[in-house]
Amino acid sequence: MEIKDFWPQKLCVGLLVIVSIVSCTRYIYPETQDRLEEGLQGQSNRQSNAGVTFPIAYSKGINLIGHNPILGRDSNIQMAWAGDCAYVSSSSPNFIGWGETAEPHTFGVAVIDVGDPSAPELVELLRDKGAMYSSEAMDAIDTGSRKVLATGVYQGGVNPPMDKGWLSIYDVANCKEPKLTAEYRWPVEIHALAISPNGQRIYATEIHPFKASGGLHVLDISDLTAPRYLGRFNVTREDGSEFDFAVHDISFSDDESRIYAGVLGSHGGDLNHGVEPFPPSAAYLGPEGGGFYMLDNSDMVTGKKDPKIRLIGTAVHGGWHSPVPATISGKPYIVSGGELGACPGAWPRITDVSDEAAPRLVGEFKLEMNKSENCPPMTEQEQLSGGIVAGPGTATLHYNDVDNAQNTELGLFNFMWAGLRIADLRLPSQPKEIAYFKPGDACGGQVRFRKETGHIWLSCGQSGFYVLQLKDKLP
Repeated sequence: MEIKDFWPQKLCVGLLVIVSIVSCTRYIYPETQDRLEEGLQGQSNRQSNAGVTFPIAYSKGINLIGHNPILGRDSNIQMAWAGDCAYVSSSSPNFIGWGETAEPHTFGVAVIDVGDPSAPELVELLRDKGAMYSSEAMDAIDTGSRKVLATGVYQGGVNPPMDKGWLSIYDVANCKEPKLTAEYRWPVEIHALAISPNGQRIYATEIHPFKASGGLHVLDISDLTAPRYLGRFNVTREDGSEFDFAVHDISFSDDESRIYAGVLGSHGGDLNHGVEPFPPSAAYLGPEGGGFYMLDNSDMVTGKKDPKIRLIGTAVHGGWHSPVPATISGKPYIVSGGELGACPGAWPRITDVSDEAAPRLVGEFKLEMNKSENCPPMTEQEQLSGGIVAGPGTATLHYNDVDNAQNTELGLFNFMWAGLRIADLRLPSQPKEIAYFKPGDACGGQVRFRKETGHIWLSCGQSGFYVLQLKDKLP
């Protein structure tokens, strides 16, 4: 392999004292040769062990910097991070294709030290009450002065009467040695967690998708040793009336005054017109289902007595899963999408939220395998589920991320078996793929872009944790 000097691999540090002293460390990594995927964009050969990790990943425009297999387990779901550490959650055993071969002792949240990006090291496995089977119910925040990791049992866990509702809270000031500070039991089963940008509150989503109901639960963690429940919150309309909503996950504005909520359905009468939540259907759960809410969370932030979370605007068909804020050429957007589903699956959508009361869909990023005319015949499992469940090999979105919420150029999209797809978002109406990394198994969690190094952190279901880097900068 050709050796190239990639810049910046580690930033130079300049010290100006009496004289000018400049120290500079640069890592030299081998260039990864492109190995282009076969067939259409995002396509997998279902006759060739679809879903199995390839001996060599398909990739374009990507350098592989480092890798850790995370004990070879097949249960990796979500990723969070703080400082130089990644945290990778596990599913419960035999969870819709995940955790089928993982040994019992491998379940839990993997703590990975990425201090040396070329050799990420598994240093601990968290197996406390909320960490064993957290799946999507995990988040971390690093404000600089406050570093917190929260892990919760996803839905009911393995044994609902014993498992459901448990949350474990960690101080990760030393990110390699999380310190358990408290355990708390939510009053309900929870689906996803989000820590406020200042690290003072944890929000948990309660979702009953086939009743179009649920809500947000909020926990005050200003004292990490004594979490305090603030209540369950519905959506409040301008006239003061409230309604339930089946909220999947949320993100925040920098000041927490806005919540961007991916919503599968609600009792607000503004989503899924003419489509009932039950019985389950691809029309309800698919890419045209639900949307996201723009919510005013100022009451919570200012400490108002009897706070309300107020509806500002609704993005119908804007994507009910993984909404993240972006700023492109100074204008605010939300990048969101659907989740899973048989071909044509789900894909990211880009919504202009300059007018918060009237979000406007302006673009979407589809692979060729997200076009109906390119879909293979459904598998037996997909047919039995009515197209709700995606078979191994499907190119279908799970989580969205961007490189920088304040100055967005790149979209980082985990398309499950089609791998990580990286798109240029500078023209929101026409996002364009510039690189991909496709190891064969399902890559589905959040993705980190470290702007100080240009490194990309990724976790995949079977193959583990990766550190990647784009070969070329955007022109």
